[in-house]
Amino acid sequence: MANTRDIKRRISSVNSIGHITKAMEMVAGAKLRRAQANVIASRPYTLHLAQLISRLQKSGLEISDPLLESGTGPAAYIVLAGERGLSGAYNANILRFAQETVRNNPGPVIVVGRKAKDYFSKGGQKIIGEYSLRYEDPTYVDAANIVKPLLENYRDDIIGSLHLIYTEFVSVLNHKPAAVQLLPITGLVDSEEDTGPYLYEPSPQEVLERLLPRYLYSVVYQGLLEAKASEFGAQRTAMKSATDNANEMIEHLTLSYNRARQTAITQEILEVVNGAQALEG
Repeated sequence: MANTRDIKRRISSVNSIGHITKAMEMVAGAKLRRAQANVIASRPYTLHLAQLISRLQKSGLEISDPLLESGTGPAAYIVLAGERGLSGAYNANILRFAQETVRNNPGPVIVVGRKAKDYFSKGGQKIIGEYSLRYEDPTYVDAANIVKPLLENYRDDIIGSLHLIYTEFVSVLNHKPAAVQLLPITGLVDSEEDTGPYLYEPSPQEVLERLLPRYLYSVVYQGLLEAKASEFGAQRTAMKSATDNANEMIEHLTLSYNRARQTAITQEILEVVNGAQALEG
């Protein structure tokens, strides 16, 4: 019976783990729905900002800004990763993609999330900024705090270009590493609306100077939202897989327990029968 007691203990242990992973799956699912709604709600704002800047550039007005011009310094990279694990291959995929991107065009990194910090610190990569997102929902202020010092570095030609590396949220089951160039600002989406005439107050130049930083904040904020939604999606998938594996293991252990119990009962019956036959003999 010692064997059956061991199996029962394992069944109880796996069952407890299954309850935990199921609860974590449900929590991740609730967070994912909120994060997904934030991603969808923020996309039009970033798109319209890009269209407005593009309209300004093509208006024929005499406007310029250092953020639109290429620098001569090294490239810099903002890398978004998670604060913790238990999300499958989410962190491994984005960090491997980031490492390959930086290797192709070397430069310092700005890490967002403990996993990114640990990864690049161990690899000896130069880190010029570290940020930790303490809350489940990133804010616009978080994005602005990340970008503001980098704008000064770019204007002073300390860095020659700035790139954002994040995980793009496509669907609940589909999210992929992506990289987008932040500085210099190029390749903006054209507006489908009529391009004129427009009256800019106080002046086209001042409107442009105010729009460009806000556009960069919005792109990074969008990246933070996409990365967080992708992380919750990966966590939900990982916890569902863990729960399914726990249930499957319980089924195998239950079958093993029943077989062991049946074997023990059969053995006891044989011992009783053999004892009775010995007494009769």
